[in-house]
Amino acid sequence: MADPTVVSHHATAPRVEPGATVTITLDGRRIDTAAGQFLIAAAEEAGVYIPRFCYHPRMAPVGMCRMCLVEVSGPRGATLQPACYVPVAEGMEVVTTSDKVRKAQNGVLEFLLVNHPLDCPVCDKGGECPLQDQTLAYGPGESRFVEEKRHWAKPIALSDLVLLDRERCIQCGRCVRFAAEIAGEPQIDFLARGDTVEVNVFSGHRFTSYFSGNTVQICPVGALTATPYRFAARPWDLDQVESTCTTCAFGCRVAV
Repeated sequence: MADPTVVSHHATAPRVEPGATVTITLDGRRIDTAAGQFLIAAAEEAGVYIPRFCYHPRMAPVGMCRMCLVEVSGPRGATLQPACYVPVAEGMEVVTTSDKVRKAQNGVLEFLLVNHPLDCPVCDKGGECPLQDQTLAYGPGESRFVEEKRHWAKPIALSDLVLLDRERCIQCGRCVRFAAEIAGEPQIDFLARGDTVEVNVFSGHRFTSYFSGNTVQICPVGALTATPYRFAARPWDLDQVESTCTTCAFGCRVAV
């Protein structure tokens, strides 16, 4: 039995009556949205995209990357709050395009790129990379950092199928959370502290998850790559179709 004194670090939306709605003001227009859902999802339903890295709709939010900071009005005025962690509330006023929000987005991206190798031309994620897209759309355009970037040996083999390039990792925690929450195989985690923090397996262990391919796919940058696809093609050269997996009797839907 779970210990009732243990408090989860994940945000959970408040329990509400099925079908209940609230009215919020988003960038000056009033919208009705489902009560209890997080602000980032409500905004997307209303056609407003809030940039994000760590957020994924099928996993519990952790508010780690801070890319989704927006201005939310409260008793002390408008303050920056992570849209992936804040549930909507009646009368909430939200601004996603203010100078304060823009400055926060610029800062997050500038720091993410401090040690990022910027090797997009040879990265398998190049062309379908959220870091590329959001740097273009929300980034400052240039960096004030001129110091030497951090370097690590690359790539290292987590298994026969998965290679890790630690220099590209932006510490969003998607792979770690997917392995623990969805796959149920927490074989990968954050190690070390400060500027030496890395996502990796523990010493002497291998990444043997049956969901290795899914773990690679959920990485928003090119930190995790699959050996069968590595350097095999560019994203824009490929077509994607839905299919059915025939490995077992379940017949799971897959994208080929």
